[in-house]
Amino acid sequence: MKKRLMSGLALALCGILSSASAVKVGVLLPLTGANSVGGQAARNGYLLAQEEINKAGGVLGKPLELVFADDGNAPAKAVPEFVKLATVEKVDFMAGGLSSATSIAVSGPAKQYNTFMNWIGAAAIPVEDAFADHKYFFHYHPWSYHNTEAILNLFKFVKTTQKVNKIAIAYEDGPFGSAGIDAFVDAYKKAGFDVVLVEKFKAGSANFGPLVSKAKAAKPDMLLWIGFDTDALPLATEIKQQKLDVGFVYGAPPSWPVGFDKNALSAGMAGATMWLPTTPNKESRAFVAAYRKKFGNMTEEYFAPLAYVSLKSLAAAINRAKTTDKDKVAAELAKTKMATPFGPLTFKPSLKTKYQGFTGSNWSHFQFQGSDRYVVFPLKTASKKLIWNR
Repeated sequence: MKKRLMSGLALALCGILSSASAVKVGVLLPLTGANSVGGQAARNGYLLAQEEINKAGGVLGKPLELVFADDGNAPAKAVPEFVKLATVEKVDFMAGGLSSATSIAVSGPAKQYNTFMNWIGAAAIPVEDAFADHKYFFHYHPWSYHNTEAILNLFKFVKTTQKVNKIAIAYEDGPFGSAGIDAFVDAYKKAGFDVVLVEKFKAGSANFGPLVSKAKAAKPDMLLWIGFDTDALPLATEIKQQKLDVGFVYGAPPSWPVGFDKNALSAGMAGATMWLPTTPNKESRAFVAAYRKKFGNMTEEYFAPLAYVSLKSLAAAINRAKTTDKDKVAAELAKTKMATPFGPLTFKPSLKTKYQGFTGSNWSHFQFQGSDRYVVFPLKTASKKLIWNR
């Protein structure tokens, strides 16, 4: 009995020591609320990367531990969760960061605690401003001006091929949709578009009746909306109910509702992505196979492989640095040259931050056709022709 008790205590002590010696990464994601589709996809990407990293020997010979926190896509919730990760959980590094609004909110605590940030979303310009002087801020996602350029190139193509130029623009009233909207609209005007409507809406409100009525009165050829996954179905429903006559509807949410592609209301709507499961490169095929094996299904949300890539690159940098010292890890991560499902990953300065990963060249544009997503632009990577709905 005494031997069994001592053995149990020894095992418990080993478990405590193992946990204490683990390299800890705090992960702040919207696991509930608006943008939770992307948050859940990212969580799976992190878990897959963690499993592979630990199977390969971990980080500095220790297990890599992930501590998840749900920011609810709400700044008021994000700040205490971030502080808890930094002070109570005492994580070595911080990852996640899908929402621009929550990222802006945690920029103060991040600087206060000198937090190492491995951020995969939050593309709004105010986020870039907030972290411009933070030397441990690594940003993987393209910035909003990269996104604007990529989307504008598609609309120029549609304008030319369909001989149309009237566009209505709708945007959510938070930092994600509103930041830089004036420059966004000006870019379309300079490109020769007749911007007949610019209208904001409350994300997640599902009240698109007034907006669609105004769009009908403006008679655009195309509608571009900037919001979240929770806005896609209510807006599509209102467009159908009011019989809005546009040839092309383009959405720019960070992620799309699960099953939206199977809903008849999605037909013809288009959007942007950095990746699809059909992306043919070797790294993408390997990711898809590993994801299916672990989770038994497949996501089409690019935040899953983006989270996977970010954690793998961070772990590799820590191992190269042979320490968790932030300056040494930052120096190694800055040297990253990594093949990924999105293509090569390297870090270069953005307009204001020191370490920017992917850019506008990583975007593709898809359209929902026949219960699936197909790349329609750029033409060199397109698998289907874009459908004009008039």
